[in-house]
Amino acid sequence: MSASETRPVAAGDGEVAAAEPLLQLLRACLMAHEMPQHAATLRQLAARRLNGSQALELEGFALVARAADPACAADALLLPARALQLRAQTEQHPLAQAAALRALHAVQTRLRLHHAALDSLARAAELYARCALPRLAAQMRAARCRVLLGAEMYPELLQFCAAALARPDELSPAIDVMLLDSAASGAYYLALEEADEDAAAPLWRDCLARRQLVLRRTREYGLAAQECLALLNLAVVSASCGQAGACRDHLGQLHAKFGRDGYWTPWATLSALLADCADGDPARAWAALRAYEAGLDADTPHGPRLREITLHALRRYGRRWGHMEAALQAAIGQVAAERGQKRALCAALGETLSAVMERPQLLHQNALLAQHGTVLENSLMQRNQELGEALATLRREVAVRQAAEQALQAAHDRLEQQVRERTDALGHAMRALMQQEKQLGLSRMVVGMAHELNTPLGNARVAASAVTAQAEALRRGLDAGRLRRSEVAGLLASVTVGGALVARARGQIGGLVERFKGLAGQPTHEPASRFDLAERLRHCAGVWEQGLRARAVTLTLALPERLWLHGYPDACQQVFQHLMDNCLLHAFAGRAGGAIVVEARAADDAIHIDWRDDGVGIAPEHVSRVFEPFYTTQLGLTGAGLGLASVHSMVVGLMRGQVALDSAPRRGTRVSLSLPSGGDAP
Repeated sequence: MSASETRPVAAGDGEVAAAEPLLQLLRACLMAHEMPQHAATLRQLAARRLNGSQALELEGFALVARAADPACAADALLLPARALQLRAQTEQHPLAQAAALRALHAVQTRLRLHHAALDSLARAAELYARCALPRLAAQMRAARCRVLLGAEMYPELLQFCAAALARPDELSPAIDVMLLDSAASGAYYLALEEADEDAAAPLWRDCLARRQLVLRRTREYGLAAQECLALLNLAVVSASCGQAGACRDHLGQLHAKFGRDGYWTPWATLSALLADCADGDPARAWAALRAYEAGLDADTPHGPRLREITLHALRRYGRRWGHMEAALQAAIGQVAAERGQKRALCAALGETLSAVMERPQLLHQNALLAQHGTVLENSLMQRNQELGEALATLRREVAVRQAAEQALQAAHDRLEQQVRERTDALGHAMRALMQQEKQLGLSRMVVGMAHELNTPLGNARVAASAVTAQAEALRRGLDAGRLRRSEVAGLLASVTVGGALVARARGQIGGLVERFKGLAGQPTHEPASRFDLAERLRHCAGVWEQGLRARAVTLTLALPERLWLHGYPDACQQVFQHLMDNCLLHAFAGRAGGAIVVEARAADDAIHIDWRDDGVGIAPEHVSRVFEPFYTTQLGLTGAGLGLASVHSMVVGLMRGQVALDSAPRRGTRVSLSLPSGGDAP
């Protein structure tokens, strides 16, 4: 098919135009059984963007490929093929309608609806002719030979092929080979049906000559697939004619060029058996032929034809070798097969007649559809005009909207610039504020540390000054020689008191330093170990018991019997001590009595501890700062502001846990701790 026979495609649509060559490949397929060879082409087209006609045409060729697959039930494809043909006809896509008719032809051929298949081919040829595709029209007309062969109309087949071959200028190489091959097949099966060997001889010679011509033409035209079929057919015909040497020669060429495995394998096996019958040991050949016939499966695609040829060979060689009973059974089998074929043809003819009876109704429906299509076209023209006016209005609105969007974009750009400038200014202000906060925090820490250290340092200075003065007095008394025993005793007592005061001040300073170190999250160098937290809390409660009783404060522990934790027992005890000190110094300050409740439980791989008191609570403005070091509302009175800061540092920094505080004035305070348990109990 030439490039000029391609249907016009909308200009400017490159992807749609690029799909046309692939569709041409599918249109050029002679028969349905060739379509599976173009599976890659079908996949490529399915992945492309197609117009409506191309999409319907691709759907038709996909149905052709399915009809060529023996695994697909033919009756399940009949209705989809008819529906596709009607849809393409309604939407006036002739090429798609032709593809749907080709799918109908393939399905009808498998269902042995031969007259309907011939009608589908004729209608497809007419559509291709209307589309100015003469070669495709000739291809559809030539495909009638395959339908005639399937219908076993062998004399009509020979007449049709002879008439078509008489006009070689209208034939492409593939069609020429198909007509020659079909005529040879018709002569072959006529020879098989002829009981008189003398009358069958001219048919065998004609068949053999046509097969040899087909082989020459396939090699001349370069048709590899048809050459394979020609070699196989020549092997079968040569074996059927008793030419064993020629049969083996053709089989050798077939196997050398195309391999031993393929659709031709059962036919090649039968050809070899027939060749052995022609020149081999009669007894062995007869046994092999009988075994082959017994193993044939009539339900396979080639089963009926293989059985027909095998029964003919059994009848022929049985009579020749004296196996009359087997020959008679073979003849009876042939008659039974012919009766079955005639019954199938009668059923197919009945269905065809039913289709013919329905044809006037279908034509009437087609006319109604055409009339309805005209109405739809007029309606579409009116709708197109309305859509054109709406499109013009929409374009005007789009122009106005684009102008508004441009103005909005300009305003947006200005706003973004202002936001960037304000953001930069805010960033500078935030950095300055953070620097001020850091300096304020450092100042608060320095003031707190200085205040806490001043008291023990002052005491130490006073004690040191007193000791120095006493030592000076002792030195003067010794120099003057007037030192009495009572004065030495007084001096020693004063030195002892001063030393004790210095030692006490040094202890206070050491304690403060340890608390300062606790703010770093590493208050202890103890290694992590597994311990019972419930037991540690009970121990602490015993230590606090006397002090709590003196303040009339009750402590309630809600603990499980065992609560295992992998962590730092001394650090945990310091946390509990800080929480208890915070309650006694702040929650119950200035009053007697109070209640503390401590609950602990294990859940979700963590230990949860709730420490609650019913004390005075914390004002809202102070809650967010209670974990800051040296933050206290009673600086110099009851504490240094390090208790809760140390709790936060040890729980979060050292133990990798969490701490939260909830408090309100006159409602008490609740401190919630969450510590990773670190594994199961031993």
